[in-house]
Amino acid sequence: MSLDLENYLIFGAGLSGMSVIEYCLAQDKNVRVIDSRELPPNAKQIKSLLASTCVSFGEIKQEWIKSAEVIVLSPGVSPNMPELQQAKMNGIEVIGDIELFVRNVTKPYIAITGSNGKSTVTMLTKEILESQGLKAVACGNIGEPVLNVINDDVDIFVIELSSFQLETCHSHSPLSSVVLNICDDHLDRHESIQQYAEIKSSIYNNAAQKIKPRDKSALKYLDSSQSDISFGVDTPNENNYGILDDATGRWLVRGERKIIRSSDLTLLGETGELNVLAALALTQSLITDEPKMLKSIRNFKGLAHRCELVIEHNDVQWIDDSKGTNVGATVSAIEGFNQSLILIVGGVYKGGSLEDLRSAVRNKVSSVIVFGQDKQVFIDALNDCAVVIQANTMHECVQLAYKLAEPSQAVLFSPACASFDMFINYIERGNAFKSEVHAVLSGDTDV
Repeated sequence: MSLDLENYLIFGAGLSGMSVIEYCLAQDKNVRVIDSRELPPNAKQIKSLLASTCVSFGEIKQEWIKSAEVIVLSPGVSPNMPELQQAKMNGIEVIGDIELFVRNVTKPYIAITGSNGKSTVTMLTKEILESQGLKAVACGNIGEPVLNVINDDVDIFVIELSSFQLETCHSHSPLSSVVLNICDDHLDRHESIQQYAEIKSSIYNNAAQKIKPRDKSALKYLDSSQSDISFGVDTPNENNYGILDDATGRWLVRGERKIIRSSDLTLLGETGELNVLAALALTQSLITDEPKMLKSIRNFKGLAHRCELVIEHNDVQWIDDSKGTNVGATVSAIEGFNQSLILIVGGVYKGGSLEDLRSAVRNKVSSVIVFGQDKQVFIDALNDCAVVIQANTMHECVQLAYKLAEPSQAVLFSPACASFDMFINYIERGNAFKSEVHAVLSGDTDV
């Protein structure tokens, strides 16, 4: 299936929208662009490429929607808009850039989704493939938009996919695919967690190999029959991936075969183990040199703000998990550590059940420091699970954690919230945490 229609309406002028515009123009298609914003990010560049009669910023022109043959949505635009639903009823295709990619790509690709851990697994998968002498590109929800790299000289693509990207893609056929996990997220866009899980699960459609997590929270929503290989932190059977504890240590294994010691991983806790197991399962059919594969895993340092070890000082680990923007991510981070934790949470609460967080805090956390716009949500939810202390700034959060932390503990900054009450994004928030940690510890004469 190629670009066999002529009239394309691009809805959204962000990064992916810009990539669609350039791709369609390169195919000599008729292109119009709509964005509800008066001045979207790529306005100047788009106006240099298209006639003014083909650009509408600040106004959604209904007649353009009705006259299009194909509407290509940016991920931030919901396909549930009434005018888009009507367009589909009228026989107009409503797709995303990922759909255009999978229809036209000529090289194999691996597809990765999940509520948490997507970026880490995507980049680790890329590193493993490159250790085998393959040219691999990470793209999609990380790095470049897929259409910017579709014609690159590569052997295989590794695509990170969000639920927003998957809901406008129906033709994918990856070499291997995985749903890493499922938890409450983006329920302001999707009708329910069941619908969200169904969208995520669509990544298995037509996949040559389906990789499935074994944890109970994911199994509630994923069809267990949609699996060729599974992974988890329990002991696996047959050719599945998991963990084996024996007299020689803790091992990542496939069936009974030991692959790598957990102590050799730079990724922290059970979350790190799961990420490595998922990447191993995704790439297992492409491994021709296991020693080089193992070296790539040992050398992989993880990504910034994803359970990242900032520093270990006086036997206390300081962990930046600012990418933990939903409750499920924070629960996963907490459960990934074996030691007692001091937890810092807060920001803009995105909804979802707090019961799993209550349980995780009760089992692993001695003190919770809350801050940000919706800190009262966490005060109310956690005050009977651990000592809960309020703070107003990042500086106060770190100062309090420093005073509370005892040897063998970890301070885990995993906000379980969006960042835009106090920061531009999770990256700025994570950097602020790191900066405050270093500033506080620099005043300690033992540093």
